[in-house]
Amino acid sequence: MVNNKGNIKVKNLIFFILLLLIFSTLVPFFSIIFTNSNIYDNQDNLKINDFSKEDYSPIIEERKHGLGNITIYNMTFSGLEIGHYIYNASYPLLWYDYDSGALNITSKEMKFIETNESARIDNLNSDLIDRNEIRVELNETLKVWYDNPNEGYLIYRARLYPSYLTNFYVFDGIDILELTRDTDYYIDDRDFLVFDYNDYFQQGATFNFTMYLIWEYDLTIDPWNLNQYPDKLNMLKAEQNFTAKFNYQFTLTGQMYNATTNQKISSENVGVALNVYLPDRDLLDNHSLSLNNQSVAIEDHLNFDKSINITLSDSFFANENKFFLNFTANYTVRFIEPVSKTWAIDRLVALRNIRERIYFPSLISGPRHIYLSHVSIYEPATSSENILSNNSLFERGVSYFDENITNNGGVRLKIELPYMLVGETCPFSVNYIAVDNLRIIVTDNIKMPIMGLKLLFYYYDLNYGTYISNNRTQPIAPLKTNENGEVSLNNVPKGNYTVEVYQYGNLIIRTNVSTYTEINYIYTNIMHIPIWILIFGSINASFLIIGIIVYLKNKKSR
Repeated sequence: MVNNKGNIKVKNLIFFILLLLIFSTLVPFFSIIFTNSNIYDNQDNLKINDFSKEDYSPIIEERKHGLGNITIYNMTFSGLEIGHYIYNASYPLLWYDYDSGALNITSKEMKFIETNESARIDNLNSDLIDRNEIRVELNETLKVWYDNPNEGYLIYRARLYPSYLTNFYVFDGIDILELTRDTDYYIDDRDFLVFDYNDYFQQGATFNFTMYLIWEYDLTIDPWNLNQYPDKLNMLKAEQNFTAKFNYQFTLTGQMYNATTNQKISSENVGVALNVYLPDRDLLDNHSLSLNNQSVAIEDHLNFDKSINITLSDSFFANENKFFLNFTANYTVRFIEPVSKTWAIDRLVALRNIRERIYFPSLISGPRHIYLSHVSIYEPATSSENILSNNSLFERGVSYFDENITNNGGVRLKIELPYMLVGETCPFSVNYIAVDNLRIIVTDNIKMPIMGLKLLFYYYDLNYGTYISNNRTQPIAPLKTNENGEVSLNNVPKGNYTVEVYQYGNLIIRTNVSTYTEINYIYTNIMHIPIWILIFGSINASFLIIGIIVYLKNKKSR
């Protein structure tokens, strides 16, 4: 008779063993799925565009400093000869009047009145027209005496060039009278004053009077420039202060007619006193001054408002004399949202190895009219030979080169930032071929390779992937170790990475790896269970189960 109750017990025992085996197999599987879903479900969908001209706008469109303005507040005219009062056959009888003494003109003085228009260059105010000329107003006084002249009029042109007659006064011994152009006198086609004194005064054959001629005279500032010294300004952190050195220089030139040749020459007889108002002068320091290549004491020329004063005693002439000023200015540069200790966003743009680094440098303090350049960073992510192209949003130059660092620093890539004005963020990018690899071998507690572990990579504490920024990332999927316990991550930026090792969804270890190491070994505390133990253990377990089943059957049949 069959023992049904015994058969049910055997079946229950077999079902329990099979259920135990299935559960022990599926639990790690579901655990891995659940853990991985928690890690990666929260990633954003990324946008490809990162910056545009709508987001960032330049303050200036051309590479140009503001140069402030220059005014003249006094002048001397030592040895300046009287102007021209006869010329060519157009006035044939005038020569006879001068030669015979019937007309006599002598110079009394040339006197500075004021600066009408200063030289100025402003790179921020488009309403101001740049001019590199100083226009001054001068008063020239002439004494005129005549006795029965043939012509009865005179002509005159100032020695200084270019000069423009703005007002004409005469003193007849009683009153000073202002004359009217094109009524009492006129200017001919060669810029000569033509005055019919005989008709104007009608005082008889002999008379004397004084002429006061008000001229506008232009002096030129050329060349006139401001340059930053190319000292090394290396950024070592995301926000840094710099002291930049500058040179401000110009050449002052006035012209005049040579009395003998009637050719234009420099005005070696004209001495000037100047005020030089540098842009943002209240933010400038450490001044030093040279005039015509001779150093002068800056404390004698630096005013309380930090303008520069050149006096007549400095013997600064309008004869191509040179002004040369050194000073320093302080700036602060900041990178906007850099990825931790790097300078940029990094992303994959083509194939599997063409990557792009996007930088957002910003100039946040310093003189507003003087742009900053020659600021560089050491770029750890790539090498110069791997750079394909670079681009600046404002079309400003980006240069890069290899620099040999002393004290065993080796050769490093150096990138010079575009020039910037205070208030600008100037995005630029570098496209490069990523040629570096991360090779990792994970071992257990006796340094034997482990297969099937999953690795998650971080680049400066952010998920490594096809897009890496502080605000969003597009990470790669975890990689699994092969039978040699190895994982290779190819075509990555140079540098240090953090890797997390997971087993069955559980974090085993978090450690650092580097592209500068050929093979990165990760040693874990995972217990070593050789495969032969698993095989023979499974065989023994099978025999045990079979033995139990046979035993139970034999017991029932008795």
